[in-house]
Amino acid sequence: MTHKSARARAAKARRLTSPLAAGAAIAAATGLLGMGMSAPAFGAVDKTVDDAVFSWSVNNESTGGAYFGGCNFLAAGEAGDTGMARIWTAKDAGSIYSVDDAGKFTDGNTSIVKTNGELSDFDSRCTDGEGNKVNGKINAEAPNNHTGDHVEIKNGTGTVDPDNDNASIQWEGSWSFAYYGGMTYWTISDPKLEVKNGKGTITGTYSGFGADMDDLSIWKKLDARDGDIVEIQQGEVDVTDSGFEFTPDYLGVETATDGRNLQSPKSSENESWWGAMPQDWIDFNVETGQDSYWYTTAGASTSIQPRKKTNPLTVKYTAQAPAPDVSTSHSVKSASAEDGLTVNVTGDGYDNLPDSSLGKPSAGAYAAIVDRDLASKDVTAGNTTAVQYVMPPQIKDGKIDVDVTAKTVDLDESKDYDVLTWVAHGLPTGDAELYREPIELTDEQKNALFPGDDDADDAADDGATDGAEAGDDGAADAAEGEADDKGAADATEGEADGAESDDNGSADAAEGAEDGASDAAEAGDDGTADAAEGEADGSKAGAAADGSADGSDSDAGGAADGDDSDGGSDGDEDKPAKPVVADQTVGEDRLVKGKTAPNAEVNLAWTPVVEKNADSQIKAFAAKVPSEDNVTVTADAEGNFSAKAPSAKGTYAYSAIATVDGVPSDPAEFTVTVTEDEAADDDAGSEGSSDGGSADAAGSGDDGATDGAEAGSDGGSSASGGASDGSGAAGSSSAGSEGSSTGGSESGSSDGGNLPRTGAELMTLPIAIGLLILGAGSVMFSRMRKR
Repeated sequence: MTHKSARARAAKARRLTSPLAAGAAIAAATGLLGMGMSAPAFGAVDKTVDDAVFSWSVNNESTGGAYFGGCNFLAAGEAGDTGMARIWTAKDAGSIYSVDDAGKFTDGNTSIVKTNGELSDFDSRCTDGEGNKVNGKINAEAPNNHTGDHVEIKNGTGTVDPDNDNASIQWEGSWSFAYYGGMTYWTISDPKLEVKNGKGTITGTYSGFGADMDDLSIWKKLDARDGDIVEIQQGEVDVTDSGFEFTPDYLGVETATDGRNLQSPKSSENESWWGAMPQDWIDFNVETGQDSYWYTTAGASTSIQPRKKTNPLTVKYTAQAPAPDVSTSHSVKSASAEDGLTVNVTGDGYDNLPDSSLGKPSAGAYAAIVDRDLASKDVTAGNTTAVQYVMPPQIKDGKIDVDVTAKTVDLDESKDYDVLTWVAHGLPTGDAELYREPIELTDEQKNALFPGDDDADDAADDGATDGAEAGDDGAADAAEGEADDKGAADATEGEADGAESDDNGSADAAEGAEDGASDAAEAGDDGTADAAEGEADGSKAGAAADGSADGSDSDAGGAADGDDSDGGSDGDEDKPAKPVVADQTVGEDRLVKGKTAPNAEVNLAWTPVVEKNADSQIKAFAAKVPSEDNVTVTADAEGNFSAKAPSAKGTYAYSAIATVDGVPSDPAEFTVTVTEDEAADDDAGSEGSSDGGSADAAGSGDDGATDGAEAGSDGGSSASGGASDGSGAAGSSSAGSEGSSTGGSESGSSDGGNLPRTGAELMTLPIAIGLLILGAGSVMFSRMRKR
């Protein structure tokens, strides 16, 4: 963005930026970056899992002493075919059951683990973790009657959502139930857990062999089938970032299967163990010959019956937030000396962002234009060239589309700039920085943004010449568009000529102003800052030229920020216009007012303006104090809306977004000052009117130049007021009062708005323009006479 007239432009930028305007810019940036502190509007994002461990001993019967074959036990993997109902032996290792090189029960992801953490093997299959044998112990109340071995399947993958107790995890692995030492056995493979809001199931594949305890000659391979392995309906799963534990349904469950033995009636004696496994489990085991081992049958507490109820199932893992898949791009939307540089930033995946630099969940994002020489880690609220806060409601399906506009006076032709986006709220450091790429301007865009030296030199020469001519009439500064806070340093030099050239005392001001406009026009319609600052429209440059608080309200279009004086949405036809809300001061009624599309939903968010603190730059981006909040209101049929301001005294940075047919507008930023006094009302407006009127009346006498300067430093409280006062209205003090009153009514209205709201107010605009034209004609005639 280098340009050879950088030094001149930098000097002009410094000249136009008053301390008050700079403070307002910082406050606006601070307020913008503090918006949206309520919970993000994003849905919960599932976290990924790739190391889930499934651990379950099923029940005590499956590892308990048996009537025959020593014990029932668990084996890793899918069991092979023994060809008949018989007890397994050590020689079956590797063919009937899987083992590793050390002879341990393992198969891929699956292992059988004892209570002491050691892996089980064929020799230890019927001993507990302390080495006690369980062979033949069928009394559930007897000590050491089961081993407690459990199946463990590693490397489960899936997703979890701890906030909503949701989980979906798939394991690849199998384990087998060998009952009566292996006389009858079957397998479960590839369990998959699905939990929604704490309820769910585990499904898997059943396979194995059919046998009959009454006819040992029966032996057949069963068809594999899918079914429910676990039901989770009676209890609830509390999903966390590290895992969970629950007891699968059994107690109180009734089965519809008529197996070898019927399910016993529930009684006071057996209710603590009475129940059944899932129906799919039992139906499959009708074919294996084990059906009655999976629901309560006849038997006392000293039988195997209490051992049939399920044991807790544990799932452990490390949940990880999914890697952000964020894509961002930008393009130069417009570049001009008058409107500045506007860059459009679009992105996808902004509903799945990493935590901010504060370690907090994302609350939206920031998009900014920054000096390329400024490292991301050094970016603060005070040194961005321009920034926009993208609130959660503006992020639809993960997409963002936002314009970031830097005013020309805030840019330096000798510097290059980048687009930077990062996670709100915090700073663009570490993973919180999302995107940074250079802004490349074409030669045409550079020339439009920073007009060439020839035009600038011509404008300077003409300005200097006309400035000298205007020295006699007290309007040198007006010719250069520099009617500053101090009033009329050059006007003082021309008081004598001022009185001579205009009997009503205010033609000098009009002449000075129109001189500036005419000279700027003579210099060429090149959009230079001097032309923009000629203030023929008495609006946008008010704040920069005079630094007054009322400057931002001088726009008859009603936009407080001066960027979008029409209250529009930066030309995006797909978006509704941004709300029209001015900076305002409220008192006891605390009503914040604005205007938008009829019946639109308006979200108002606010946060107190916080002073920058070198020790805590983050505070400048997001003020973390209790009084920040947001509220949504509905505009009436005419588009008017209002909401209560915070009760605490202070200045608050506000943002308003209007939503029409589900489409949000760009945010409108403004400030609200809450005072201890009563809310500004008609008296306040009258007071402003009285002040303006008395000043104009005084100025319409013998101090026309001073009056013109005061009209500038007053902020030209409205274009109509400034024009009426500048023209002088034939020297009538009542005309001066009327012009002042118009200005007062706009700058001092109770709701802080600056749009004309009555026919009388609207009529003053063409009248003011006409008077301005007449004044300009008079000035030109006077100048021609002098020449």
